[in-house]
Amino acid sequence: MKLTQALSIDDLRKIARTRLPQVIYDYLEGGAEDEGCLAANQAAFAKHRLLPRYLVDISRRDQSVELFGQTFASPFGIAPTGMIAMVRPGADLMLAEAAAKADLPFVISGASTASIEQVARVAPKSWYQHYPCKDAGMTSDLFRRVADAGLSTLVVTVDVPLHSKRERNIRSGWVRPYKPTLAVMLESARHPAWVADYLRNGLPFMENYRKYAPAGLNARALTSFYADQVPAPHSWATLDNIRRQWSGKLVVKGIMHPDDASQALCLGVDGIIVSNHGGRQLDRAVAPLDALPRIVEAVGDRMTVMLDSGIRRGADIATALCLGARFTFVGRAPAYGVAAGGTEGALRALSILRAELDLVCGQIGCPSARDLSPAFLDGAPTQASTQQAAPLLQYVAAS
Repeated sequence: MKLTQALSIDDLRKIARTRLPQVIYDYLEGGAEDEGCLAANQAAFAKHRLLPRYLVDISRRDQSVELFGQTFASPFGIAPTGMIAMVRPGADLMLAEAAAKADLPFVISGASTASIEQVARVAPKSWYQHYPCKDAGMTSDLFRRVADAGLSTLVVTVDVPLHSKRERNIRSGWVRPYKPTLAVMLESARHPAWVADYLRNGLPFMENYRKYAPAGLNARALTSFYADQVPAPHSWATLDNIRRQWSGKLVVKGIMHPDDASQALCLGVDGIIVSNHGGRQLDRAVAPLDALPRIVEAVGDRMTVMLDSGIRRGADIATALCLGARFTFVGRAPAYGVAAGGTEGALRALSILRAELDLVCGQIGCPSARDLSPAFLDGAPTQASTQQAAPLLQYVAAS
């Protein structure tokens, strides 16, 4: 299948699967332990049904949203994916370029293989993901670099208190120190385009950490240096300290409990991303979409509530917005795209999701994605909103 023939995110996944060696595809695709959480994330969307409203003027439709003082073209962005350059050399910058062209936010992974400064030049509206690490001096300097690069939003990821047990990765050979076995090399030989890229470029460096590591480390040793720093013990005091250090917008990624959302609000956090790390950490974790309504109820509109994990369709984005999310992030979808076709593949993934969301909004009679609400979900109260009822009342009055 050619890139231009891809009609869905799953089509891009299939193209990526053909190009990537098993060990790299498993890293991209897999989750923790039995991967039940991975399946539950997608199943959570499937159980919701949209309730369309007809006789609505949908001739003009708008997906734009304002978030932390910036306007984006659609209510979704690219979530961070660590070591993404393993699927294609330069993939971090390709995703950043695709996000900039699509006018969407790109979250630089804490395990990025492109530097903060490189990404900021390509996509100035990017955000930076931070994992709490052991070296306080390194943390402070990373924050300084983010600010100096002109990036205004810091995303602190809190759902990795320990390294998870990703059995699929262990079985396929994706374990530090990332030295391929004979079996991995033989299987990889069936994917010559990827192998050629790897032979030309080698294992990518985690560029953001080079300056903090001992001089002369190769890429493999640098990943070990990073793994010694992250995860680090962290608590609410850690987050409070980060809030004191960081003067820009602060988002906490990985919140799943309404009490934690309320506590983050008390600490002056600007937004949260309801997330279970794409099913890659705790296999028995609840799906973020199922956790979302209680969190929205707990904090209301006093902070920006966002969501990731499990999104594969534009209808998934619409469903999350109906349940109260202000914004969403997608990780695997653009990763499939960049694996399948570089920057153009990532753009293809974003355009598929954008077109599907536009179609859904038009089909259910919601011209502005900002107006998606529980009223568009089956099981919600049936009375029309004031905005929806107004055209009918005006028509009756005129009659």
